Amino acid sequence: MSRSTDRRTALLVAAIEEIARAGTRGMRIDEVAKRADVSPALIYHHFGDRSALLQAALEHIGEQADAYTSDAAGAGRDRLLAVLVGEIQDDDAVRTNSAAWGELRDSAIFDETLRPTISALTDRWSNDIADLVRLGQADGSIDGALDADALGVRLSAFVEGISGRWLTGTLTTDHARAHLFDTASAILGPPPTPRRRRT
Repeated sequence: MSRSTDRRTALLVAAIEEIARAGTRGMRIDEVAKRADVSPALIYHHFGDRSALLQAALEHIGEQADAYTSDAAGAGRDRLLAVLVGEIQDDDAVRTNSAAWGELRDSAIFDETLRPTISALTDRWSNDIADLVRLGQADGSIDGALDADALGVRLSAFVEGISGRWLTGTLTTDHARAHLFDTASAILGPPPTPRRRRT
C-alpha cells in the first residue's frame, strides 16, 4: 500500500469517526482534519469537496463491513447466520462504522448526491446475503423454494433496524445478536429434512 493510499485511508477513517460522533450534518472538514492531524487542504486535495468525502466514506464503510464479516465460519445456513450476527460486535470500529452508515443512509433522504452510493451499497449487501442463501440452498441447509433475492432485502433491512436499536443502547450486544439469529432462523425456517434413499 502506497503512502498516498495510507494517508487517504487515514482520512476516511477520521471522517467516519467524525460522522459517527457528530452526524453527517455536524461533520466539519476542519474537525476531520484535526482528528487526522492534517491540514484541511489535504482533505480537499484527496477528495475535492465535502460531498465526495462523504461518498468515499460510504464506500469505505462497505469495504470495512465486508472485511469484518468475511471470516464467518461454516457453510450454507450457518455461514449466513454468522455473517448477519457479525454485523453486531463489541468492537469500536464496528460500532463506529454502523453509526456512520446509519447517519449517511438517513442523510440520503435529503441529500440526493448520496443516494446513488447508498443504493449501490445496499443492493450489493442484499445481493451478498442472497448469494449466501443460494449457497445454503445448494448444500441443502436452506429450503430451495425460498426467494433468495427477497430474503436478501428483508434480512439486510432487519439488520439495519436491529443495529439502530443496538447503537442507541436499547438493545445490548448480546440481545441484538440473539434477536438477529433467532429472527433470521425463523425467516429461513427449519433446515430441510434430507430425503432417504430407497434401498
